[in-house]
Amino acid sequence: MIVEQFLSGFHAGDAVGNSVLYFHKFLTGRGIESRIVALTIDADLRSQAVYLRDYVENPRALKIYHFAIASPLSEYFVGAPGKKVLLYHNVTPSRFFSGFSTQLESLTKKAREELMQVKEHCDFFIADSIFNAGELRELGVGDVFVFPVMIDGCDYNGPISRSFAGLFQDGIANLIFVGRITPNKKIEDLIKILSFYKKYLSPAVRLIVAGNTHTLPRYYYALRDLAQRLQLEARDLVFTGHLPMDEFLAVYGMADVFVSMSEHEGFCLPLIESCRFGLPVVAYDAGAVGETLAGAGMLLARKDVVAAAALIERVLNDSLLRERLRQSARQRFASYQQQARPEILLSYLEKL
Repeated sequence: MIVEQFLSGFHAGDAVGNSVLYFHKFLTGRGIESRIVALTIDADLRSQAVYLRDYVENPRALKIYHFAIASPLSEYFVGAPGKKVLLYHNVTPSRFFSGFSTQLESLTKKAREELMQVKEHCDFFIADSIFNAGELRELGVGDVFVFPVMIDGCDYNGPISRSFAGLFQDGIANLIFVGRITPNKKIEDLIKILSFYKKYLSPAVRLIVAGNTHTLPRYYYALRDLAQRLQLEARDLVFTGHLPMDEFLAVYGMADVFVSMSEHEGFCLPLIESCRFGLPVVAYDAGAVGETLAGAGMLLARKDVVAAAALIERVLNDSLLRERLRQSARQRFASYQQQARPEILLSYLEKL
């Protein structure tokens, strides 16, 4: 058996890229020939992958296309020989990028068009959530195998930066959000919740947003402008930017509550990461959020700043509730680990 995984960009710290690498290592550890093929590859990952321009086509290989954005890779994959699998990670609707990035607005529109074409040339279909599988079925795809994004649990067992964590261990409650700084994440709603909380409930709270601030500068500066208009200070709202792993782990380790107001999620790996650390979650129930949490965390059925702030206050101050949430988070992570075993995916692929 030969397995080849194709993705547009192979990047460290990216949920899809990490999942691809983890499965690649699993396959090679089993003595199965495996390759990763990408258009762009981070420097520290080049020993693990090959550029599409250097790829030698093998018609006997089972080819898996990790689809999440428009890419020249789609045109190649449509014409590639052999059995082909589409693994759908979702495409963020273009409306979220309007006014912030014409390039991303165009790319996401084009991605939906490419998806329609690519699906006609694939033999099998996988989605990493029931929500994503539903999108494929709306496009006329019949049988979809649902299998979650994989993580390498060892990545979370590394050392934590004590010096970085110490910057935020001062008796002030730490609300965190981890993820891309993009409009669908609705970080402006988190900022509004923070402002309300500090004014009417308690000043002893801060929001830490851990994610790359360079992806969409216009959106990032709009968030900064909002914070300034709400008279939030630098100590109240912290954008960490991209973090090394020891500081990334420290963010989860020092957090009191993970908060998400995102309006579109195809899976949302940070929810699983929060469960890994037994961290209580308060989240708006959109896309695959409720499915990913699977009973862990507190879900908001509608957007309401006052209700969200009140729920966060309850989690912070009710020790019994907080402990129940910690336990349910750990249970969810244990069940996720069973669902996301690479052996399950391999077993499915071997039947194709």
